[in-house]
Amino acid sequence: MKQVLLSAAGRVEVVEVPVPMSPDDGVLVRNAYSLISSGTESAAVTRHGGVLGLVEKVRGSSGRARQVWDMAQSIGLKRTWEIVQARLAEHTPIGYSSAGQVVQTAASSPFAVGDRVVAMGTGYANHAEYAAVPRALAARVAEGVSLRQAAFAALGCIAMQGIRRLELTPGERIAVVGLGLIGQVCARLLVAMGYEAFGMDVEERRVAKALEVPGVDAWTIGEADVVRLVRERTGGQMLDGVVLCAATPSDEPVQWACDLCRPRGRISVVGDVGLGLARAKMYTKELELRLSCSYGPGRHDRAYELAGQDYPIGHVRWTEGRNLELFLRLLETGRLDLEPLVSACVPVADAPAAYARLKQGDSSVFGVLLDYGPPGEPAAPVPRTLRLVRSGGAAQSRSDGRIALGVIGVGGYAKAVHLPNLRRLAARFDVRGLASRSGATAAVEARRLGIPMATSDYRELLADPAIDAVLVATRHASHAAIVLDALEAGKHVFVEKPMTTTVEDGEAIVAKAAATGLVVRVGFNRRFAPHLVAMREVIGTRGARLLTVRVNVGALGDDWSNTPEEGGRLLGEGVHFFDLGHWFFDAQPESLAAVITGEPTATNPNVAILVRYPGGCAAQIVYTTLGHKGLGKEYYEALGNGRSVRCDDFRTLSAHGAAVSVRRRDRGDKGQLRALEEFAAAIRGEPYAVVGADAAAGLLATRMALAVPASARTGEMVRLASEGSGLRVQGSGFRVQDSGFRVQATG
Repeated sequence: MKQVLLSAAGRVEVVEVPVPMSPDDGVLVRNAYSLISSGTESAAVTRHGGVLGLVEKVRGSSGRARQVWDMAQSIGLKRTWEIVQARLAEHTPIGYSSAGQVVQTAASSPFAVGDRVVAMGTGYANHAEYAAVPRALAARVAEGVSLRQAAFAALGCIAMQGIRRLELTPGERIAVVGLGLIGQVCARLLVAMGYEAFGMDVEERRVAKALEVPGVDAWTIGEADVVRLVRERTGGQMLDGVVLCAATPSDEPVQWACDLCRPRGRISVVGDVGLGLARAKMYTKELELRLSCSYGPGRHDRAYELAGQDYPIGHVRWTEGRNLELFLRLLETGRLDLEPLVSACVPVADAPAAYARLKQGDSSVFGVLLDYGPPGEPAAPVPRTLRLVRSGGAAQSRSDGRIALGVIGVGGYAKAVHLPNLRRLAARFDVRGLASRSGATAAVEARRLGIPMATSDYRELLADPAIDAVLVATRHASHAAIVLDALEAGKHVFVEKPMTTTVEDGEAIVAKAAATGLVVRVGFNRRFAPHLVAMREVIGTRGARLLTVRVNVGALGDDWSNTPEEGGRLLGEGVHFFDLGHWFFDAQPESLAAVITGEPTATNPNVAILVRYPGGCAAQIVYTTLGHKGLGKEYYEALGNGRSVRCDDFRTLSAHGAAVSVRRRDRGDKGQLRALEEFAAAIRGEPYAVVGADAAAGLLATRMALAVPASARTGEMVRLASEGSGLRVQGSGFRVQDSGFRVQATG
């Protein structure tokens, strides 16, 4: 399918990509139209291509310029240039408002195949022939409503939420300052919703467009004394509210709004405007300034948008979903007509020219639609061939002895770490295909790196008999199912940590790996890091030893990895350091005790853990988000056999009682490349200096991460007794069961 992508340098391209996979609880939509946002989207488009485009973006952002300068100072001009070149090759989906027809739906979805729907949301309602959309970001379109107008849905909700933030009642007077596309939609909504509407802009043609709407008074700022005209129209009462839809760094729009409002009036900020406020104006009138967040309550809330958890109507009357429903009702009843705002409707293949026209700043251009052609037969399933794109060059013959590899998951880590390392290991691996649920990231990277196949369905890689092994770098909760499918298909597996988020899945993988004889490796790369290998050699592998690990990750914010569905950050990353301890001491742990600062939940990663090993060995692990990143992320200290050695963030290494050093070029090396080298050696049955983490090691790390909250809740030490291929967790005074580590009192 064709999809519009934006390069890192700000250039628009139409790329052939696989059709995305449908969301588990959403719909796959065959788009009829999508709307280009003349403000938000065109702002990201540059006038130049290549490096000049990137320079244009850097010049427009002091933050970006500083970042590039700091990078050059830290790692040198050559490496900075390499990173800039890689950045230029990146492409991201654009678009956030579309309309079309459902072609695939989940059983739990309220939609049916063939339904006409609107879709909205960045990353979902893309400019593409097909869009995979969560059900909360889609709504059914009534027969008789034009899909051209329905494609304005996201912008309609933005404008509607801007109006709602004023909390005014129909009949009150509201002005829109800034009559670009969203401002025009806002003016029309004001009339449709029963308000007395006014409009203002510096561009005469935009004012003329607003004046086409019956019930709207509009003036050109600079050519008319708008404050005087509003005073005359309102009998001196002025306006109840102002919606700022302008896009300018100037503070003038907010100053105009203060002048236009009555005492205790309200100002709603929708556009990106300067907010240098005049205190005297606001103070004397007791004005309120309110910011409007996109489509309405629920926006950016994962529980609402992705998990479908609606807000009770008795508490939140107008969510983003209810705003969307009202927008569609206004179209259906004819109270809202947006057809006059369609300035152009062009085939998707002409998207670059459409963006170029918008970039010229023609004030007579408002809504530009991309047309995807007739939808076809909705009942027909998406052909398998549309989920697979072959490009980038022919695969080499298997006679060269390399391992044919498929990569599943093409997110930031895979692009930044695994794919560059696989290129360095081209003598060992032949990357035959990439898979990502969206399809677009796989297609872009395949094209850039000359990889023959890109798909949105990882099962296409598993079905390819030419592929020997897969590397799994998807989100954590998906790892287990993909690993089990890969082993069932006869593929060796390298899976990023954690191997699983549940003990049951881990046990299934251990059993499947044993039954098939296939190699499973978990991405516990710290055991391959040159600094840590050197530390282990200094301390030795016998006698009483102590290892201290401090991981200072800094504030996480709204990070996907620290959510209940993904197992939390300790399970997502902390497992690295459990595995490191087992490797460092070359032993299985005997017991674990943990203290969590705050609530002992899976999503609270602020923890201090003590792990005891045989022979008087112990590991102390502190993992926290409470510190400042300026301290550095990882600090290691080991003591034993009369020696001490420490490593600070893989930059410095020092020892007492022994000599220690690493090569200068190994600075910052966390072992990812060597982990892949060992994976290749294991597949070939060749020895390697460090043995990688197998499925049993992956299960062990998951078990321990899940035991941490249990120990923290009770204040008890958890005994870890070896049993079979994994561990059985026993408590002192309580028992932690394998299934989810439920804590039960035993007296």
